[in-house]
Amino acid sequence: MTENRIELLKQKIRDAFHHSYLSEQIGSIPLDDRKILFLSSLMDKTGLPGEEKEKYIVASMLVQIALDAHEHVSGDSRNPLAKWQQLTVLAGDFYSGLFYQMLSRIPNIPLINAMAGCVKSVNEAKVSIYSRDFSGVEDFFKKMEFVETALFQRLARFFGLEEWRELARTWLFFNKLQKERELFSHFLRHSVKPSRGGTDHQKEKENERIIDGYIRKYKAGLETAVKNMSGLDERMRSEIISQLHVQV
Repeated sequence: MTENRIELLKQKIRDAFHHSYLSEQIGSIPLDDRKILFLSSLMDKTGLPGEEKEKYIVASMLVQIALDAHEHVSGDSRNPLAKWQQLTVLAGDFYSGLFYQMLSRIPNIPLINAMAGCVKSVNEAKVSIYSRDFSGVEDFFKKMEFVETALFQRLARFFGLEEWRELARTWLFFNKLQKERELFSHFLRHSVKPSRGGTDHQKEKENERIIDGYIRKYKAGLETAVKNMSGLDERMRSEIISQLHVQV
């Protein structure tokens, strides 16, 4: 696995979802290198032809982009950014359509059904999160983990690569926790009932303690998953190991 291959896949994904008007209105769509690396390494274990593997990678990233695009929408119709939000929904639907169009070129009905079922489950979990329908901190983090990793776990299961499911669960959510601490802090501040009272400063410190605890938990899980993995390519192993060395 080389850096050039990741960049080539990123360009293929951009080429697949490029739409001049949407790009002009909502800006460029960020691509997660680690998710692409995971998909590429996963597909290398399937034994599929190179061109077919690329189509699955691009199609899977289009689904993830569609799910991420919908995350930007606010429920407040009076928001002055309503047009931008409507375009974001449109973009999400557009990318979902591209996914099914691409999969139609690879006649694999079971995979399409598996992915469609996964998208439905992820959207249900997101509705639950944004409507604050969770029992507490642990339930909240479980649902956030599901939203972030379900698609990749489902792909690993579909291809019979069970050990890759645990790697997807721990690595990708560990990434999310590290990169978006403020997002989790926001949810804990506004959506999760605090376990104890106190001043705003004390509650903020408690939230930071909770987030740090989950980062350590997923870091430990990732370390175990990597140890149990066989045939993990050097590029991916190196990426994970370097990330694990960062102090939490």
